[in-house]
Amino acid sequence: MKKIAIVIGDLGMPGGAEKVAADLATEFHQRGHDVTVITFEEKQKSGYLQTPAKHLHLSMPSREGNLLIQLKLLAERVWTFRKVFKQQQFTHIFSFLESANLPCALASPLTCVSVHIDPDAWTKRQERILKFAFKRAYKVIALTNSMQTKLEHRLSLDNVVRIYNPVMTDLVHQRAKENISLELPFILAVGRLNHLKRFDRLIDAYAQAKISEKCQLVILGEGELRQSLEQQINAYGLKDRVLLLGYESNPYKYMTRAEYLVMSSDTEAYPVVLIEALSLGCPVLSTDCPSGPREIIRDGENGLLVAVDELALAGGMQRLCADPQLRERLSRQAPSSVQANDIRQVADAWLAV
Repeated sequence: MKKIAIVIGDLGMPGGAEKVAADLATEFHQRGHDVTVITFEEKQKSGYLQTPAKHLHLSMPSREGNLLIQLKLLAERVWTFRKVFKQQQFTHIFSFLESANLPCALASPLTCVSVHIDPDAWTKRQERILKFAFKRAYKVIALTNSMQTKLEHRLSLDNVVRIYNPVMTDLVHQRAKENISLELPFILAVGRLNHLKRFDRLIDAYAQAKISEKCQLVILGEGELRQSLEQQINAYGLKDRVLLLGYESNPYKYMTRAEYLVMSSDTEAYPVVLIEALSLGCPVLSTDCPSGPREIIRDGENGLLVAVDELALAGGMQRLCADPQLRERLSRQAPSSVQANDIRQVADAWLAV
């Protein structure tokens, strides 16, 4: 039996890294390992956790302020984590997102940090700080081959390992059987309503594709851009065709019934929603944004990749709506394309680093 710490700022906020952390905690716990999930931002334990793994909350929330205040907070987190890690004697420490990666790497040489943000998004100062910390980590987990290359070259690291994000295949298929009350057919999009996901681009493309009579557009997710997206939908006169249904804890029941899933982002690390949809045989259409979609989608085999603009996205939406044989072929080939992402194989890779 291994004693595992999974450290992340907060599990109460739905997101890709949060889901991966919770899924790995669940899998490790089900295998009989001693698992503790450590949070420090908000005392929330999201519905992502499917098993009663231990949950230790250390209240060290982020603070607004200058560099001195941020360094003081970092020192507090490093000191606290070092004390907890020494007391608990963990055999494995896995951290997620930079708010946890930085202090954990400085607190223990056993730490494996998981990077979920493309390095292109970092400032020069962030790069210098992360380079200092990540060189002290046991391993740095990159989500894609592209991210691994950037981390090795940009931060001069020799401890980077690439492990793709997992999908809990059995659970996803089980939950997909639940019913929905929604008019068919529909196109599905899932994600936070924020600037990076570019749902404004998706709505523009949907309007330009002129497919509203054939398929509704259903968007699952919540965020700060809801009001502006609602205004955009109303301006197009699509209030009854574009549905913002809010956060949904079970998107799988929609994935399994959708004509296809569409992603319109400017940037993605390694989006879990794509591999979950593919595991259910749902074709996917995505912008070819850095860096994850290209390592998930085999264009023309399990989905379609298009340029990062409205016209290309509209063209892809038109093509999939107009060609049921294409959708059927992509659907048939989708599940086998993500077999290596099954949680059992991914968890083995994490324990082997």
